[in-house]
Amino acid sequence: MGKRKTGEFDSGYLLRKARQQYDEGEASFKISPRSTALIVVDMLEEFTKPNWKPTWIPEATGQIPKISDLIATCRAAGVPIVYTYFAFRSDYLDQSRPFRDAWTPLDKLDDYDGPPLFQKESIDPALKPEYGKDILIMKPCYGAFTGTSLDLMLKNLGVDTVIICGTMTNYCCGTTAREAHARGYKVVFGSDINSTDDPAIHESELKTLRRGFALVISNDQIMDAIKGKGPYRS
Repeated sequence: MGKRKTGEFDSGYLLRKARQQYDEGEASFKISPRSTALIVVDMLEEFTKPNWKPTWIPEATGQIPKISDLIATCRAAGVPIVYTYFAFRSDYLDQSRPFRDAWTPLDKLDDYDGPPLFQKESIDPALKPEYGKDILIMKPCYGAFTGTSLDLMLKNLGVDTVIICGTMTNYCCGTTAREAHARGYKVVFGSDINSTDDPAIHESELKTLRRGFALVISNDQIMDAIKGKGPYRS
């Protein structure tokens, strides 16, 4: 059956189409290093070091080598590197109200009795930025665009495509992908270089991003494109 007319979209067809796009859908754009930036989202010691429980995300720790390889590939190609980090004043005046007042279960660290978290830039040393060259963005909430100058910086760099990696897939990374999409950027989301605390939720978020927000591909495929190889190169 070809094009459908009004009234021909039954529930079975819509479900089959949705499932196909969630599982196999693919954005049509290609990756050009000349107009691309890499955003490394919140790869902080609070998330990557086991001694920082309860915020430690084991998958984030395991992905450090892959993300390090991607950073090196982007540096070699002249792709700008943006690091985001979640940090705030001890009085919370620079934070969104829900976090400050612990409205949601995620914000309640009632089982934690240690030093204050997220008080300074704590990017994992294994992914250390080149200070003075790379862009560091302190963000007050999940998305890297809200309350920051990231959009202005990317536009000044001539960037129209962003690659997103980091933690957590369904919070800061996914929100940043949505914010970038809403601002007209082409979004590349690494399927194996974003992490969260539940594998099922990670896969669910990838499905949503794949269908409506981003080109979801592996780290190897991203690096090939940056090097001018493979099917996703511009």
